[in-house]
Amino acid sequence: SLSLLHKAGENIARKVEEEKKELLPAANRQELRRAEARATNPKLTAYFGESRTKLDLGADHLEGVLPGDSGFDVLGLGRDPEAGATDNEFEARWRDGAYAGTRLGSFFEAELLHARWAMLGAVGALIPEALARYAGVDSIAEPVWWRVGYSVLHDGVEINYAGLQGFRIAGDKGILAIALCQLVLMGGPEYARRVGIESLEPVGIFLPGCVNYPGGQLFDPLGLAEEPAEFLEQQVKEIKNGRLAMLAMLGYGAQALATGKGPLENLECFLSDPLHENIFAKLAG
Repeated sequence: SLSLLHKAGENIARKVEEEKKELLPAANRQELRRAEARATNPKLTAYFGESRTKLDLGADHLEGVLPGDSGFDVLGLGRDPEAGATDNEFEARWRDGAYAGTRLGSFFEAELLHARWAMLGAVGALIPEALARYAGVDSIAEPVWWRVGYSVLHDGVEINYAGLQGFRIAGDKGILAIALCQLVLMGGPEYARRVGIESLEPVGIFLPGCVNYPGGQLFDPLGLAEEPAEFLEQQVKEIKNGRLAMLAMLGYGAQALATGKGPLENLECFLSDPLHENIFAKLAG
């Protein structure tokens, strides 16, 4: 009954509040260790703080707190009256993310989100084409990433998950199924992301990190964030690889518009005839 569910919810909330009395101070201490490593570790000072490698472009609002901050903001998009928060303010609000409530913080959150999606997309666009071209997997209805939606909408192609009949994810009314799955699978995480780092506490899950790096067993099951220096270095690697992936997805799209082929087929064409199969030849032709 509803009363039992309500009572169960209250018990879960009470349990989490009791656990937070120990877990939250531990999370705060861990963040202080990371801040100390960011400022003093010789390996990390190349990426964080005033001594980091950066461009001298007058972006004084970029203080070397964020991973991947090389001082590049020629348009001043991240400049904000609140962006120059003091260390005390930063520490007090660290679970809301660096520069929470400012344009700089919002832009970083958006960049990190797009970077993670791009890394998944860049690999996901290659795998079906690689399986079809090099592994002889012929059960993939449409291996070229950009043709999937087109084939479903225009050619009536039915696409089954892993080629298994009956597990249709696209084709005919599959579009409606995809939309429903997107609503359920993405709506929940997006709602949780908007609510903040405490969004899962009503179901008994305490996340020890911040909104951009939640951590805990759910998001860090291998415990890679336990060592402060290693965690900060992984942050830098993630945003760098994510930026490359965003450029890669842009390249995939541009190639698809120019050649109508998948990225691996384009690569094969370039390797077979580099002088004629390249962007300059396409633009000139």
